[in-house]
Amino acid sequence: MKTNSLTLLLLLVVGLLSWTGCEDDDPIRPDQLSYDGPNFTSPQIVPGTTVFAAYFPPSETEPFVGRLLDRVSFDLIRVPNSTSVVIYEEGASANAPGNEIYRVDLSGRINNVGEIVHRLPSPIEITQDGIWIGVEVVVDDIVQSVGCDQGENYNPNGDRILTPEDPSGWTNFNALRSPERVNWNIRGILADEE
Repeated sequence: MKTNSLTLLLLLVVGLLSWTGCEDDDPIRPDQLSYDGPNFTSPQIVPGTTVFAAYFPPSETEPFVGRLLDRVSFDLIRVPNSTSVVIYEEGASANAPGNEIYRVDLSGRINNVGEIVHRLPSPIEITQDGIWIGVEVVVDDIVQSVGCDQGENYNPNGDRILTPEDPSGWTNFNALRSPERVNWNIRGILADEE
């Protein structure tokens, strides 16, 4: 009887350990730059031009040096008046991006909500420098637009924003709306390795 109980206890412990492993809740994304979890909602923004961005410093780009940024994906909760994908090089500090290196207006191509994927006509090589990947929207009313996660794996580089609400320039959404912590659903998808 003790042998059966011990065997049952051992099976229970092994099952419990395999069930509580971090595989399902900690996805490995070897081919993309992202901080976000599943799309959850979107904050309301004021009328005007707002840029939502994720900043990937050199510590995040280093594993991908030499790879090509092939696509940008993002989630929309509501279709804005205009939408552009904007990519910037790293700035002089971590607080603001450097020069704009790519921009495309997608306004005439977006007519639905959900995940939007844009393929860059000329992929951008990932270097040892950081990179900012953004989505610029223009709205004429207080509305929701670019999606965000619930902030469970919040990263202060995942909620960068340039908004008419803050005339001082780039900031974190958390700084504007503390204690809200989110990551924008903005992802840089890398081309397959050759």
